Amino acid sequence: MTDSSIVPLEEGWYLLSAAELERVLRGDVEAKSVAIAQRLRIEDALGRRNAGNLPDEKDRSLRLVLHVRAPDDLKNLPQRRLAFEPDFHDAPVWRREGSRPVNVVPVRVNEFEVPGLDAWWEDDDLQRLEQEWASTGSVRGVRVPAAYRGFVYKTVLELERAGRPITAATVAQSVARWLPPNQSDELLRVLLEANSSA
Repeated sequence: MTDSSIVPLEEGWYLLSAAELERVLRGDVEAKSVAIAQRLRIEDALGRRNAGNLPDEKDRSLRLVLHVRAPDDLKNLPQRRLAFEPDFHDAPVWRREGSRPVNVVPVRVNEFEVPGLDAWWEDDDLQRLEQEWASTGSVRGVRVPAAYRGFVYKTVLELERAGRPITAATVAQSVARWLPPNQSDELLRVLLEANSSA
């Protein structure tokens, strides 16, 4: 059981500005009470997102707070995010002029040592994908041009963990949630061209 006086916010959706969030994370009691008042139900948060996640008059936009209790929780954030945003692997068709990306806020709720960051090729799962690509030019059956491997590997692993199919389109759609539209369109074009004769 976690002491709620220590945890800045419960898990879930909040409508906050960057300044309000910083104050909450610094332990400001007044800011925490404001944040709690701005907590949204999942349906309301997704409705706001689908309307563009445009900042309001106080510069507030969506923040998804997820608790981190151990180092492995950091790796599992995409899976845990699905409980609050089931379609986050889909292309963000809700984005429009002025849209803000959904801001995921991992909050450590107890003390643990954060291991040093390894180079990507030292991660066993990523290393297996690199070996698969080196021998076949493909990752899970999707042909990937060499220059685009970095965009694809972690996304493939996240899609697998979510039980989603691995295709050129699903990879590009999932990546689109964090790439600007022009770059995600380019990635989709490149992957579709690479796989058109496969």
